[in-house]
Amino acid sequence: MAQPKSVAGSLDDIRTDIAASDLHHIWIRGHDLTGEVLGNRSFTEIVFLLVAKRFPEDDERRMADALLVSLMEHGLTPSAMVARVTYTTAPESLQGAVAAGLLGAGGVVLGSMEECGMLLTRIADETAGGVAREDAIAEIVEEYRASRRHIPGVGHAIHTEGDPRAVRLFELAEEYGFSGDHVAAVQELSTAAARSKPLPINVTGAVAAILLELGIPWQLHRGFALISRSAGLIGHIGEEIEQPITPAIRGLLRRSERSEG
Repeated sequence: MAQPKSVAGSLDDIRTDIAASDLHHIWIRGHDLTGEVLGNRSFTEIVFLLVAKRFPEDDERRMADALLVSLMEHGLTPSAMVARVTYTTAPESLQGAVAAGLLGAGGVVLGSMEECGMLLTRIADETAGGVAREDAIAEIVEEYRASRRHIPGVGHAIHTEGDPRAVRLFELAEEYGFSGDHVAAVQELSTAAARSKPLPINVTGAVAAILLELGIPWQLHRGFALISRSAGLIGHIGEEIEQPITPAIRGLLRRSERSEG
């Protein structure tokens, strides 16, 4: 008779270093929430603490804050419209409306810093192994062209002459001392990707490069978009309560259905 397989691990393995609490205290990465953090540390500092496992230096905090603000809002994007329509149909679930909007943070809109960060990490790894950076970039560009895929982090449907957010973020990165190899790589990637027309770096490309400069791995980059855009979506839901656009969207769809019928 076959013996049952043993289960690996124990209760001691089920733990987190992120937070703890007892009857009178809460700690976040070892820092007393009420005795040390509240009133002394900003939201951005705690985000950095949770992700990077340490409090940021002043310039790191300023840079991280700028990254979060840059992603917060961009008008009636698909994520904003989905959140507003969802709230109208389920007003008892604010979190459901925000979640619906966040689900649209993918590789095409808002969340492409993840893939861009992965490519920039690949470039850094290959150059560390002795490959010339321009060769590593050229290989990536060829791969994406061969598969007819859009290179993440470059080009924008609206800001075709350059994303003003990216321009400003790079200025701040230079000012704060975070304009290193990853920033140089994304700029060279933008140049190499251009063929018949320029493909300037968009905000997600700038965010990806600068997050890597801050030591944040690419696997967590999209998380910054989610943190930031949550605030924007809540703002949109507040506006939907006061100035709803969902009835107009429904009206357009119904007129379209009648005209096609």
